[in-house]
Order: sequence, then structure tokens, then C-alpha cells
Amino acid sequence: MKRIRTALVIAAAIGTLTLSGCASNPDVTGLEQSLSEIDGVNGSLAYTTHSGAPWNTQVVVLLFVDDPTEEGVVATTRAAAPVLAEDPASAGREVSVYFIDGERADYAGRSEAFRDSVVITPELAQSLGVELSGGSERLPLSPDDVRRIADGS
Repeated sequence: MKRIRTALVIAAAIGTLTLSGCASNPDVTGLEQSLSEIDGVNGSLAYTTHSGAPWNTQVVVLLFVDDPTEEGVVATTRAAAPVLAEDPASAGREVSVYFIDGERADYAGRSEAFRDSVVITPELAQSLGVELSGGSERLPLSPDDVRRIADGS
């Protein structure tokens, strides 16, 4: 009986720890506000995901931009990197950035915005020092990528 009770207590503790990992989503409101203040950005939308496990928190950012050209995306990424590196919601986390031509108000939600995401080419990613195989709408940034770009490298 004592072993069963001990096993139940351990199982409950593990379950509580696992569930609490999901509950610790960082508040992205400040991040969205700061990114929206970047010149050429018409608004932003940010949220978190938990790929692989509840404690693996990644941040997804949609930037609504004036200039969806490769040059514009590179300039916007360089301007956004210091914000991503310093904001508590994104600092030290993997960040996936999507660039959407237009205003945030043009879209009812993120599903609609994703349809208009700018394609990120391997050449564009390489100009930022980011590895990308094939075209994608997502610019994947590791914490090291964010810090390096923020530092101007």
C-alpha cells in the first residue's frame, strides 16, 4: 500500500511539472508593441509555440511591412534583432519571423496573414548569416542568430 501511495505521489508531481511548463507562456504584448515601433513596420503579431515538449518555448512573429523586397526584409530583420534579443518574451529563444506586405488591420487573423507571407530565399537568409535550405515563408532565427544580427555582425 505504501508503494502504491508513493507511486501516485510521484506520478502526480511529474504531471504537475509537465503541465506547468505549458502554463508559463511569456507575455508577448510588449514585444509586439516594440516591434510595431520599428520604421517600416505597420504592426506585428507574436505568439508562442511549444515544439517537442511543453518547456520548449519558441516565439513566432509576424511583421507587417511597407517594403517586402529582399532589401526591405533584410533591413527590417536587422532593425528587429535588437528588440528580439532584449525583450524577455523572445530573448534566448528560437524565433520564427514571417514578413507580410501591408497593415495588420488588413487581416482578420494570423491564418489570413500567413497566406500573404513573403518568400524567404536561401540567398536572403545567407545575407543575414542564417542557414536555410530551399525557399520558405519563415525566417528561422536561433538565439545566436538573433544576438549576432543585433550586434551588427
